[in-house]
Parts: sequence; structure tokens; C-alpha cells
Amino acid sequence: MKEKQRYLMTMIAVCGLVGASLGINLGSSGLFYNAISADLGITKASISMTYTIAAMAAAVSGLFIARILKNEKNLKPMILTGVTLSAAGMILMTLTNSVFVMYLLSVVRGLGAGLLSFVMATNVINQWFLARNGIMVSIAMAFSGLPGVLLSGLFSSVIDARGWRSGYLFVAAVMVLFTLPAVLYPIRLKPSQVNMKPYGYDEYMEYRKNHPEKAVVSQSDGHIERHSEPMILMMLMTVMVYIIASFLQHLPSFAASVGLSTAAGALMVSFASAANITSKIIYGAANEKIGPFRTSMIYAGISALALCVMIFNRQPMIMACAAFVFGFTFANSSTAISIMVREVFGMENYTRVYPLMSFIGSSSNALGVSLLGFMYDVSGSYYIILIMCILMQAATILCTMRLSGKKA
Repeated sequence: MKEKQRYLMTMIAVCGLVGASLGINLGSSGLFYNAISADLGITKASISMTYTIAAMAAAVSGLFIARILKNEKNLKPMILTGVTLSAAGMILMTLTNSVFVMYLLSVVRGLGAGLLSFVMATNVINQWFLARNGIMVSIAMAFSGLPGVLLSGLFSSVIDARGWRSGYLFVAAVMVLFTLPAVLYPIRLKPSQVNMKPYGYDEYMEYRKNHPEKAVVSQSDGHIERHSEPMILMMLMTVMVYIIASFLQHLPSFAASVGLSTAAGALMVSFASAANITSKIIYGAANEKIGPFRTSMIYAGISALALCVMIFNRQPMIMACAAFVFGFTFANSSTAISIMVREVFGMENYTRVYPLMSFIGSSSNALGVSLLGFMYDVSGSYYIILIMCILMQAATILCTMRLSGKKA
């Protein structure tokens, strides 16, 4: 197989896995709440816990990927395990009426999703692409939102027409379909396993030689101080951007709280979900021109402005456009974290630092949905939440500015 074809197939395989794990396995969870709640006579809060449990399980399994991939040959077995757990957990959901069993199966599907998601994807991309690395990471991250935009309507129609059990079987089948490129293609962790060099290797080594202060390099001591300023700043930023991103789940409720129709709330969600894809692709291109730190600060700034618009405006279309701009924060809660870890801590330490950030981020996002809901219950308004998110965007800019001076 030609080198260009191997680069392309590796990216297709990785993108398919991200789309299957985050976009379909976890991303489709909310589509089932109403149907399961009505059929089994349980509360939506109870069934919505399946997502929180699955997301937390995915975060935990992501912590072990670096150890698993210390052996280069473990990539394909890990992928097959992730696909099996994801599909089995979803299919077995159709055989039970017990919420407790659904929680256990959510752990199974979550563990599978974690093995196939961002930590795995970025590990492979970092090994295969030295040039255009930011763009490749952005494209892969964008696939976490692509199925939600393209397939949610199809999934919902199957659930409405055939019931939630058939819906789970259909969604599981589509999920497996997304993983087929990685399952069938002989994907490798490193290009050296097939006697190839990473894409852009020669150009990168020349750039690194001539611009040592700008190239991403490995830290010489191989040690990460958990309580160092860069680690604390990175963890703080990760927590904030993921909590802000969790506001997406509250957009329909926020729209209703300010007197907008259900259709207007759905439009806001659709626009924000579209930004989940668009912002990540644009981030990759902007990163090539002005670097990840400036790009992230711009994204945080325009997202904060969009939240300000939501406070003072009530026109449905303007609110939808504001939701789209707000959605640029999703690039900061995924693509930016990955690229910044690589920039700040170096390639050698990436596999130790990024899984931790992924765990912190996933946990913050899962808990953030409940946190924002609790704040609304206490205050009776989303305004305090919007203000808090704006302040966190400002703090994100400050953390990013400080991190920009801590490059490896």
C-alpha cells in the first residue's frame, strides 16, 4: 500500500472510532430518555444517569490507554475490545427492564467508549503526523459531533417507529459500521511498524533544528511535577472549559425559561451542535497560522460575547446564532486541550499528561450538567449560570496566556 494511502486510511480509521465512541455510543444517549421513561414508568432523571455513568466509565478507561499502548502491538486488540464492549453494552440494554442493570451495562459501554475516544485517537495521530498535526487532531475531534448532527433525526425516527429496544439495536449497528475501517484495516500505532516515517518528518526535523524554541520537543528529564504551575493551570483550564461546554445540555431549558418556544430551543441546540464540528475544523487551520494559545483565547472571548447576547436578547434567530458562536467553546474543551498538552509538556510526556486531562475533563462535563441544574434549582434563573460561564471564559483566557509562556 502506498504511503499516502496509509496516512489516509489511518485517519479514516481514527475518525470512525471517535465518531462511534463519542458521537454515537455516548452522544445518542439522550435520544432514548423519553421512550424508556414512558415504557418502563421511571423518571427521566433516573434513566439520564446512564449517560453520566457511561461518561465516567469512559473517563476511567482512558486513563489506562497509555499503559496499554506501551506495547505497540496492543493497539488493534484494544480497538477490538472497545468495539466489543461498546456494542455488547448497547445490545444487552434491550434485554432488561431494570434500571440497575442498565447502570451496569452503561459501565460496560462506557469502558468500551473510553478505549476508542480522544486519548487513543490523539496518541495515534501524534505518532503518524508531525506536519499538520493540529489540523488532523481537529478533524478527528470534529467526528465526535458529526453523528449527532447527521444521524440524530434518523435515530429518533427509528425509536419513535419501532421502540427504544429496536432503536438500541439500530444505533449499535451504525456504531459498529463506523468502526469497520479500524477493525478491517491493519492499523498501527507507529508508522515505523510498517517501515514508514511520520507525515512531514523531514520538514519537521529541519524546522526543529532551525527553530528549537518553537518546535514541540521532548522534555529531557522525563518527569512531570503534579503540583507544578503548568499542571495546575492546565487542570484548572480543563475543568472550566468542560463545565462551560456542559451548558449545551441546558439550552432547551434555558430557552423555555426566557419564554422561547420548544422549537426555538431545539434550533439553539442544533446551531450549537453544528459549531461543535465547525469550530474544531477552523481551530486546526487557525492553529497552523497563529498557534493554539491565541486561537483558544479568541475562541473563549467570542464564546463569552455570545453568552452576553443570550442575557440581553430574546429574538429566536439571534439566540440561535449566539448558540452557534457559544459552541466554539467545544473546540477549547477537546482539540485545544490535546494540542496545548503537546505544546506545554512535550511529546514524551503527552501520554502521561493527556489521559489525566481527558479524565478530569470528562468528569467535569458529566458532573457539570448536574451542577448547572442544581444552580438553576437554587436560584430559579439561568442568569447566574450565564454570568458564571462568562467569568470562567475570562479565567480561561488568563490561564491560556500564562500557559503560552510555559512551552516545553
